[in-house]
Amino acid sequence: MIRISLSVICLMALTAATASAPSPRRAEPAKRPDARPAPRQVFQEQDEFRSCDVAVREFVGGRKEAAAVPVKEVKADGLRMTLNFVHPYGESGDTPPNLAFTRGESIEERRKALNEAKQRVRMLAEAARTGNVWYVIGLNRDPPEGPEARRSPASTQPDDNRSLASAAVFANIDNRCVSVHEYRSIPLEALSRELRTLLGDPRQPLPQANDTANSPPS
Repeated sequence: MIRISLSVICLMALTAATASAPSPRRAEPAKRPDARPAPRQVFQEQDEFRSCDVAVREFVGGRKEAAAVPVKEVKADGLRMTLNFVHPYGESGDTPPNLAFTRGESIEERRKALNEAKQRVRMLAEAARTGNVWYVIGLNRDPPEGPEARRSPASTQPDDNRSLASAAVFANIDNRCVSVHEYRSIPLEALSRELRTLLGDPRQPLPQANDTANSPPS
């Protein structure tokens, strides 16, 4: 009986000692290096010229006497295969006929190319209705001064060169910029008075008030 009691006491003492002993610390896992932060997405503000933001400004090339106006309507002559772009200050004038479809060897190939050309015209007209076509125009710069300018013909003298303008039509179609047509060497006389005023044409005649009042009676 005494042996049993001693065994019970020893077991109780061993259990108490084990419970009071500090528990071994668990090894903490090594900290992983912080993952690289996700690159910030650069917010691109919607430009007024959509996907043609670069093309329009590149054509202007910093010219002060330049403007980019929206095309309100595309007039298509399906018989002659020409285009005319209507903007708030007038019209661009007819483009040269698009006769690329005549290059096909067979009538089937030419008809297919013609249908594709007409489909592009419809897409262009729809883009104009949604404000995605622009007519960009600017006065031509004076030719550079120097030996090369002195050797140039008389037709490229500063006064003659500055009496011309150049223009281009750009369209945003399916978030892609399309260069539709470029007009070279436009006489300023062919532009409306409003458009010449917008461009700041220095040779724009000032309106004279009371012209009819000062004219002699007939």
